[in-house]
Amino acid sequence: MKLASHYIRLREKLPHVGEHQEQDILLDDIAAILDCTHRNAAMILKKMNSEGWLQWLPKRGRGNRSSLLFLTPTEDIILLLAKELVERKDLHGALEQMNVSSIPDSLKDHFHSWLNGHFGYSSEVRDSKRFDTLRFPLTQPIQSLDPAFTNFSTEGHLVNQLFDSLVRYNRLTQTIEPHLAHAWESSADRSAWTFYLRKGVMFHHGKELVAEDIRFTLERLKQSEARSLYRWVYRQIERVDIIDPLTLTVYLTEPNELFLQFMSTNRASIIPKDAYAGFSTEKEGKEAFARAPIGTGPFKLTYLDDSMCVLDAFPTYFQGRAHLDRVELWHVPDMQQQDRYRTLESFQIIHNYRLPDEAESPWHQVQQQGTTCKFVTFNLLKQGPLKDPAIREAVYAALDQRKLLELLDGDALYAADSFIRHTAINPPESDLAQVRSLIKQSGYAGERITLCTITHYERDALLVQTLLREAGLAVELSLLPVEEFKGERRLQADMLLFSIMLDNDTELRLIDLYKSMQHHLEPACKAAVEQFIAAALRESHREGRAGLLQSIERRLRDDHVLQWLYFKRLKTIYHSSVKGISLDSLDWVQFKNIWYKP
Repeated sequence: MKLASHYIRLREKLPHVGEHQEQDILLDDIAAILDCTHRNAAMILKKMNSEGWLQWLPKRGRGNRSSLLFLTPTEDIILLLAKELVERKDLHGALEQMNVSSIPDSLKDHFHSWLNGHFGYSSEVRDSKRFDTLRFPLTQPIQSLDPAFTNFSTEGHLVNQLFDSLVRYNRLTQTIEPHLAHAWESSADRSAWTFYLRKGVMFHHGKELVAEDIRFTLERLKQSEARSLYRWVYRQIERVDIIDPLTLTVYLTEPNELFLQFMSTNRASIIPKDAYAGFSTEKEGKEAFARAPIGTGPFKLTYLDDSMCVLDAFPTYFQGRAHLDRVELWHVPDMQQQDRYRTLESFQIIHNYRLPDEAESPWHQVQQQGTTCKFVTFNLLKQGPLKDPAIREAVYAALDQRKLLELLDGDALYAADSFIRHTAINPPESDLAQVRSLIKQSGYAGERITLCTITHYERDALLVQTLLREAGLAVELSLLPVEEFKGERRLQADMLLFSIMLDNDTELRLIDLYKSMQHHLEPACKAAVEQFIAAALRESHREGRAGLLQSIERRLRDDHVLQWLYFKRLKTIYHSSVKGISLDSLDWVQFKNIWYKP
């Protein structure tokens, strides 16, 4: 790799010398270009000569000019160097090499085509044992693998591979099943929960799981000031009592029928009590843990940087070793622009990918259970035009779901009017002239309206802005990083655009959403929502809770403060050679169960 860098440097410093054009040059000049000794320069040229990159005919005697003939174009060496960097797992360095403006597009196309062929399943024999690797491309880097503070579904999925929770939710039976805890019981009013832990469960760093680890995990959540998912549940934890090394009781400040469901989420993943050991401050420990997490899961993290994440099978996993030996996730920033290089054979498994009509029979498509929904809410605490319900109703009319779906033009998108029963509806056709008339009648006088969302949802925000501007509304966008959007800055806007994942944890996610929305509701609506939430947390039957959550939907819709934009069903396609496909709560394939038929 260093030799290739030397060749590229030589060519950069001698741009006037073309291929197959003999050049007389002093060895001292080459040593100066390469910033090395006279002897090392001679060795480097000799190696390049043996590689067939150039022809070097030295002449004896200091001060005599030798003959240099370049044989290989710089671009070919850059491509070679980029491939070597990929093989060494330095994807960032490889992409930097290929981003040089002088490199022709055809060579960049060749590199990206080769890179995509690098993904998928591979198998090799090491010391008489088969070693199976699966490589995935990612469009965004991994920022945190601390289960309490992840922001994106990809990070949440990786948390599911690295950590375990006390219990697990079975989507088929819609029941809670044992996991790290082999049994549990609760008080009659669901305010005290006792868990009985399995023996012999090991963390990745060799420590055995005990009740103190559970207490540390829950108290860490309770004491956190971060605005994270399910924060309202953390605040309900009054104390955790240790009965013996494998038994503990969690006491809540109020009854919560969904507490067991919360304990099955990856936010409640169990971490070791010594997670921050060796660091001078808790802050340093948290930051380090987010990049080098320790769990009990079927895979352990062995490498993480901005370019890639490597997971290796944890041999002593309490539910049996994974079939795969390694999973590598590579950050390819421009993956969305590289669709033309994709071939199904490169991946074997692809999430959120439309199966081409011409795809052959070895390919299968799974309709995932999870659905995402994009929606907008209205900030009623801000003084502005949207304080007027008539203007909010006019904005509703301008948010034409049918036209939005046409603009999106994507697979598995549909309109619906409920989070609980998100079945597809046929939205009515909207007459733009009537919408403009309604906006004029509402009393809207051209005031500026700010729509705020996170940077990742810029495309959706631009489409919403287009619809509203066509209707005559002066809408401006405010794009914030995720962490800033969680804070108070979003409340400076008139409208908020966000999404919710409707999966196994839909009830918890909806309550979390409604508690967040209470920060920008009017007092009467806020009080009504709080009453419905409290009733839902005391309701033991799923159907009863669904009815109460739908009552919140109706109240928010009647007050014109919540509007659905679109829903998206998630899909996974996979080749018939991939065995053991099963989906977790975030509708990603569980790596532990995957195996390949030779």
